[in-house]
Amino acid sequence: MWNKRIIGLDFDDKKTGLRIIKLIEILGIKAEYRLSSSRRGYHVRIHTKKNCDKENNLKIRYMFGDCYGRFIGDVRRLQHGLIEFDILFEHKNNKKTTKWRKIK
Repeated sequence: MWNKRIIGLDFDDKKTGLRIIKLIEILGIKAEYRLSSSRRGYHVRIHTKKNCDKENNLKIRYMFGDCYGRFIGDVRRLQHGLIEFDILFEHKNNKKTTKWRKIK
């Protein structure tokens, strides 16, 4: 279920993911990260202080460079009024992500 106080990001390569994790750390944003199930990229959860509607969620994800396919999928879900939104899968192709770690 979608959480208005968390923004999920998915980076398909480690280099980009690590760069964004470092940026979030420098900016002092409360967030967590984990390796994706493929181990080729990272998932990031940004914690917001206020509720964030779906339109602003998409704007922030766009600014951080969220996975394009995931982003477009959520744009289409929003356009069609679907409930599923901003999902970061824990299991995919019989593989599991690592545990969430705080960004210091």
